[in-house]
Amino acid sequence: MLSNSCSDQLEELSELLIQLSPLDYYQISSVFRTSSIGQHVRHILELFECLLTQYESGKINYDTRKRDLRLEKDPVFALEKIREIQSKINLSDKDLILFQDQNRESEGIKTTYFRELLYNLEHCVHHQALIRLACIAIPEVSIPENFGVAKSTIHYTSQLSSKN
Repeated sequence: MLSNSCSDQLEELSELLIQLSPLDYYQISSVFRTSSIGQHVRHILELFECLLTQYESGKINYDTRKRDLRLEKDPVFALEKIREIQSKINLSDKDLILFQDQNRESEGIKTTYFRELLYNLEHCVHHQALIRLACIAIPEVSIPENFGVAKSTIHYTSQLSSKN
């Protein structure tokens, strides 16, 4: 089920965050030079949170998401937010309208909850790949082999290995 995949992906993120010191989490990364691991985590979580809080209205607009700086500064708060998202994510599929800017008067795009969950899952994997790069520079952090790698890539690589 898609909500389980999202929850699992967020769990992988949690397991990595537990290893980070607060400083490693919120300081600007030498790899990124303009952002921190915490900023990437905040971005991931806010998109999930936006989808969940706007689900009832049926109108989704990621551009109007709450930008909570505490999520990028406090890894414990981010872990709490992950648990909250995981507890709420298992919702029924339904039709939604997606808006792409802050003007709700603009024409929306038809979508569904499951389609937006898939978007959030892929978005999460993408940002986890970036987080992985920053964590390589932190010797104390153990990065799982497939952290930030899409499941389709893992499957494809496995197929290639079995053919050789």
